[in-house]
Amino acid sequence: MSSSHNPFNTDITEFSTFASLFIEELEERWTEIEILIEQIKIQSNDEVKNVLCRSAVVLLVAHLEGFMKEAASTFIKDLNHHCEFIELPKRIQKTYCTLFLSTVNDSGGIDNRIQGRLLEKFGELNARLTVEPFLYDRNKNPSPTVIETILNNFGVKDFFKLLHMSSLDIVFENNSSETLIFLEELREYTIQAVEKFPYNINLENYAISIKDGRLARENSLWILFIDELLRKRHSIAHGSNFRNEISINELEDAKIKVQILQYSIALVLFSSGITIPSPMLNDSLL
Repeated sequence: MSSSHNPFNTDITEFSTFASLFIEELEERWTEIEILIEQIKIQSNDEVKNVLCRSAVVLLVAHLEGFMKEAASTFIKDLNHHCEFIELPKRIQKTYCTLFLSTVNDSGGIDNRIQGRLLEKFGELNARLTVEPFLYDRNKNPSPTVIETILNNFGVKDFFKLLHMSSLDIVFENNSSETLIFLEELREYTIQAVEKFPYNINLENYAISIKDGRLARENSLWILFIDELLRKRHSIAHGSNFRNEISINELEDAKIKVQILQYSIALVLFSSGITIPSPMLNDSLL
């Protein structure tokens, strides 16, 4: 692995990885929503409280949307900084190639011979990745489909199936004190796991793993949560509902769920690259 090439101007002298800097700063980005929540709690005017609650829902979704883009960009910065192109997982190499390939049929197929030549040439040139081919360009809303599509572009299959019946499901047990403790522990683990490259991520710590059988959409607590959050956001953004559909307790609960979801996405995404432990588990995601 190479650590000498850094095409980015970002200063990471205090952090050995871009992922470490990204995760450290993640908590600070919640300040805006936390201020809204505090204002809602002390607000006596119901109309103002209604406006603040609705604004917080829109911001929650915006946070998740922005997170997906920044997490992908951060991961690519670390791969470019620490790896040669030929060291990257094949799925990541192939996704990058799609930036230069046209589809040859209506189902999105590509010419494998041209792809093979591109991969060979990119290896010779030690090509640097860009984030564009890894993102979802047809819908900016962070729906479960969009999240899984972005992660699939890095080689992660069936993300919500990985989360199903994992330790993260504690957020659906309605025990706020235990959930807050879990959130802090998950945050600390994520910071430590990505402080060096290769990352030191073990998804088994949280029972994040491939499950047998098919996971129906309606059986995924995470999919149902995101769908409902997006439904509320769309209702507000498109002016179809001017009533407040979420209480302050529900809003705080949704915030914690989104935070835990973000850390889980980061761990699973970053584990799709070059990591230290559990190679069998990491390979099974690809």
